[in-house]
Amino acid sequence: MSRKKLIAGAATLAVLAGGASAVAATTSTDRKAEEQAFLADAAKRLGVSSEQLTSALTAAQDARLAAAVKAGELTQAQADAIKARRAADGTVLPLGRGPGGPGGHGGRGGGHELLADAAKAIGITEDALETQLHDGKTLTAIVKAKGKTLAEVQAAVKQAATARLDADLKAKKITHAQYDEAVEHLNEHIARLGDAKFGPGGKGGPRDERPASTATPTPTP
Repeated sequence: MSRKKLIAGAATLAVLAGGASAVAATTSTDRKAEEQAFLADAAKRLGVSSEQLTSALTAAQDARLAAAVKAGELTQAQADAIKARRAADGTVLPLGRGPGGPGGHGGRGGGHELLADAAKAIGITEDALETQLHDGKTLTAIVKAKGKTLAEVQAAVKQAATARLDADLKAKKITHAQYDEAVEHLNEHIARLGDAKFGPGGKGGPRDERPASTATPTPTP
């Protein structure tokens, strides 16, 4: 089989593997076993060895990562982290993982940073704020009870979150495109901050400002 045909087949398999992630194994050991079985079957169908197919997939992913870095979609550090995770896992397909690795997309720290910012601005502890949100109170009601305005809290939260993003950008942990996306999402979250509360199950609290792409997304070949 020609190298071009092998690479094309590898790229197609990577797309199919991503689509199978919802039903694939989720633990590292099971994921590796699932991938080995998948690659062995695919290699047989393509008429190549598993080693050749793995090599082609790795080369294809490396090319996509390089293109993403060049386009400003990823930092070099993020691309290197993806490669390091791939080497540590011993896998090359996103079986059982979201685009951002185990757990899918998501910024660092979830909504805890914004929650902590809000608590500090209100003048209470994060635990106290969480308790009141879990009790069904909105952030607007909590702020009002403390004699503050929602606008004051929103401004303080935005200032703190923006400072973290500025620091990440300066440290080259995120790209300019990721920064712009995160700021846009942050503004949306800030606008809805007053309605934030935890319903049954603990959902509905403030969202984090971190861009989804800081979770080192794996571009699909």
